[in-house]
Amino acid sequence: MARAPVSKTGCCGFESLLACQFYFVVFEVYIVISKVSAFLGNVKSELVKVTWPTKKDTYSSTFVVIAFVFMVAVFLWGVDSVLSVLVKKLLS
Repeated sequence: MARAPVSKTGCCGFESLLACQFYFVVFEVYIVISKVSAFLGNVKSELVKVTWPTKKDTYSSTFVVIAFVFMVAVFLWGVDSVLSVLVKKLLS
């Protein structure tokens, strides 16, 4: 039976395997950090291009949304009331 070659440290290369895995992990972390920093740089450059609405635009849009939600709520209440009356008439 052949024996595994013994390194100068008296081990079969276990330390070199751990060192290799350590450097691989460090390399992966470096890649992730570089991708995150590139992403954040892209986010910053895109935020510069954004045209933010004025306070007046924000208030008017908010009013339109609230009015529309109120109208839909009244409509659904009416439909629900009519259907409720119809179901009560059918079941009685």
